Amino acid sequence: MTDDPLRRPIGWWLKHVDGLLDLGFEATLGAQDVSRRQWQILNGLAEGTPAAELLDSLTVFGDDDGVHEALAGLALRGWIRSGPDSEALPETGTVAGPVTITDAGRAQHQLLSEEVRAMRASVSDGLSPEDYQAVVSGLARMAENLERRLAT
Repeated sequence: MTDDPLRRPIGWWLKHVDGLLDLGFEATLGAQDVSRRQWQILNGLAEGTPAAELLDSLTVFGDDDGVHEALAGLALRGWIRSGPDSEALPETGTVAGPVTITDAGRAQHQLLSEEVRAMRASVSDGLSPEDYQAVVSGLARMAENLERRLAT
């Protein structure tokens, strides 16, 4: 990079990186017709994150419609189930009640995982594990500081 990165404020870098991540996920998952939100939901459920916690964490993106759309798309593909007993698969794509990943969803998650791992590795290429930890820890601290400031 020939440009001094400190010439631009952190907000610019955050938006730029987020936009590039969207494009990267689109390129990585687009061939499978899977969105970034769908991947986040599928991955979280496959890793055992409780659905309520997972869906709550996605609200930070301020895209509730996108989350509901992603859920509906996953349900229509048979990759998740929803309903009072999590056995019903709504044919309309409407998701209500507890959400669980299906065997077909686990299989698809497995297929996509390698591609996503490769993309993630390319994002942090040239960063040591310590550099990556410092970046993420610094961003987490900034978020905490801003949340605290906004709460007062």
